[in-house]
Amino acid sequence: MAICFASVLLTNSSIWLVSSQLLLLLLALTVAATYVSLLNDWTDRADDARAGKANGLAHTSGGRVALLLGVCLLAGAGFGWYFWRISPVVTGLYLGTWVVFTAYSLPPVRLKGRALAGVLADAAGAHFFPQLTGVTLMAASLHQHLPLLWLGGVGVWALACGMRNIIWHQLSDATNDAEAGMNTFVTRFGASTVRRVVEWVVFPVEVAALLVLLSVSGRVAPLVGLVLYVGLTLIRYYRWKMTLTVVQPQFHSHVLLNEYYEVFLPLSLLLAAWWHQPADALVLLGFGVLFGPTLWRTVRLFGRAAWWLTGQRWPTG
Repeated sequence: MAICFASVLLTNSSIWLVSSQLLLLLLALTVAATYVSLLNDWTDRADDARAGKANGLAHTSGGRVALLLGVCLLAGAGFGWYFWRISPVVTGLYLGTWVVFTAYSLPPVRLKGRALAGVLADAAGAHFFPQLTGVTLMAASLHQHLPLLWLGGVGVWALACGMRNIIWHQLSDATNDAEAGMNTFVTRFGASTVRRVVEWVVFPVEVAALLVLLSVSGRVAPLVGLVLYVGLTLIRYYRWKMTLTVVQPQFHSHVLLNEYYEVFLPLSLLLAAWWHQPADALVLLGFGVLFGPTLWRTVRLFGRAAWWLTGQRWPTG
């Protein structure tokens, strides 16, 4: 959503004008995510059984799973048809998510068990194609053209961010994957090597692409949001003794930048939009309703940090 907001603001348009398209995009990606989850769990049954890992579809009949997948495919085809009427490019990018995740899970291709190919496939399906689908949908709906640097920056940033997220998942599930004999990126090259690759290659690329996007956007608000996020992160580290991590899951740790993407970036963009277009207050309200729990956690943390900075004790209970 944040990248969609930024794309609309790049055209100096009101986000409210495409609010219905944003909701439709959210539904379309939810259908795709449901399909991915069902297909992945169904094709993981044997591997999960070998690893002694619970699988929600382990005792579900093949007919029922086929019905659910069919419903998802039918709904996805409907969204694809609607997007085609707006722009064939949007449909192609939306279809990319379905195709790459099918190849990720389904034998005989099953890229999930092919080390780096699996990482790239998951990153493309979960981040690259959805982000570019949203960006191109906004541009086509507004009949505007976005700079190639913006489109390229979104693609690089999304792919790097997606790689970091799937590798985080593989690191947290490395024991189960090894017991199941899965040839993931982590089980093949080892946790320490993969962690260094993310810390010294993938994450710097992600940060560089993010800075390019912030520069191209030309907005001060996302930079202010970044400063506030960095301040809260420093308080986490120095005051609350939390470990700051790029990819390795740890106890009492904070994964860098994820909270900025989920809270600070979208809120700063919506506040900037509201400042210039009063109608965008409705989008801000809708965003708060849809993602309230995530936002509230950060608001509470901010309150706790502010309380500490004033020398007060944060109330309990």
